[in-house]
Amino acid sequence: MNSEARHADDAVLVTATDCSPECARTLIGFLERAFPDGGAEGMETHARDHQGQPTVWSTTIDAGRPAAPTGPVALDGTVRVGLQGGPRAVDRVLSALTEAFTVEAKGTVAGDQEREVELLLRSS
Repeated sequence: MNSEARHADDAVLVTATDCSPECARTLIGFLERAFPDGGAEGMETHARDHQGQPTVWSTTIDAGRPAAPTGPVALDGTVRVGLQGGPRAVDRVLSALTEAFTVEAKGTVAGDQEREVELLLRSS
């Protein structure tokens, strides 16, 4: 397997909705600490305030290696998080989130090449 294919399998798109900007920044900061070798590639904000649609924050994580330990993280509220990527990479990000937050699974879609997970995060 070449490095480009491996890198694509290691990428996880992380989205955050239904939260304050502070909670989104806390989540992205956590991801940067948990995956320092290929962590968050910046945070994009997609404001959709027309017709009551939420703001979406997103980043891409390189989860080619297990997460660094970070400990619990405090949130001021809840965050709805979506993870999309290769199954092993999504599992690594999910494992890191589970160690730092209280995680409630809201749904999973699994395929041969990709996995999607929807979660609700709260402070532990």
